[in-house]
Amino acid sequence: MLLNHVNSLKEKIDLLLNKVDELKVINDSMKTKNDYLINVNKDLEAKIKVIQAKEKQLKLVSAITEDNTDKQYFKNKIDYLIKEIDYCIDRISI
Repeated sequence: MLLNHVNSLKEKIDLLLNKVDELKVINDSMKTKNDYLINVNKDLEAKIKVIQAKEKQLKLVSAITEDNTDKQYFKNKIDYLIKEIDYCIDRISI
């Protein structure tokens, strides 16, 4: 009777150890996938920044055309830059 219990416990322990090994493999696979996705995310964020910079350039270039909304954007951008320059000049003279 006691021997049956011991054998049963041994089988259960073996099953649990096998399950732990399987879970370690799954965990390693998930870590690898996570690292890959982190790198893909960084690449996509870099591409987004490039696209946003190109969008700003396109707005500035198109501001030269006849479209009034783009002209207003361009004027606002120039006004902002002038204010920034004035601020810097004021800070230098302090």
